Amino acid sequence: MLHIMPDDKRSTILRAAFEVFVTYGFRKTSMDDIARMAGMSRPTLYQAFRNKTEIFRGLAEEMMKETAAKAQAALARPGSFHERLESAINDSILDMHRFIERTPHGVELMGVNDEIAADIEERWCEVMVDVVAHGIKAAADDGELDLSRTASTPESAARIFMQAMEGLKGDAMRGKPIEHHVEALVLFVSGALAADRP
Repeated sequence: MLHIMPDDKRSTILRAAFEVFVTYGFRKTSMDDIARMAGMSRPTLYQAFRNKTEIFRGLAEEMMKETAAKAQAALARPGSFHERLESAINDSILDMHRFIERTPHGVELMGVNDEIAADIEERWCEVMVDVVAHGIKAAADDGELDLSRTASTPESAARIFMQAMEGLKGDAMRGKPIEHHVEALVLFVSGALAADRP
């Protein structure tokens, strides 16, 4: 699920750690487990990362980059703004959540993320606001959206949307499905911003 492209020592460790974390959970995983999965010695592993918390944070950074890139790509595709925004959220956020939830330790991993990588998630939210704002601005420039209808800017509309998405995170953390809420949110935002067509 996680596509870390560079084939260097750090990337090898992160790919291995991802496999071990989703299989055994964060708390039961040892540095030995990660070194073994990565096919390297513990001293080599410690040259790249001081501990498994640092490795987990490295994974969170990679996921942040990957999900933001997927959202950006989806918002640049052909189709209506509604379709593009729905794809952006599905490809970036929902797909990752679905994958993590299906793993034996998904709930634990999401909780650990809140404990030790909250600052990374906060930065990710800001990146996603920028990505969505760019998509909104492009659609407004093309005449598909009319921001004057809500007296909003691309940034303010994107921030409201992402804050609503964050609000749904609590349900996702409790194992409740949020897809239908996301669909309703996307429909609401795209409808509220849609330009009147002759």
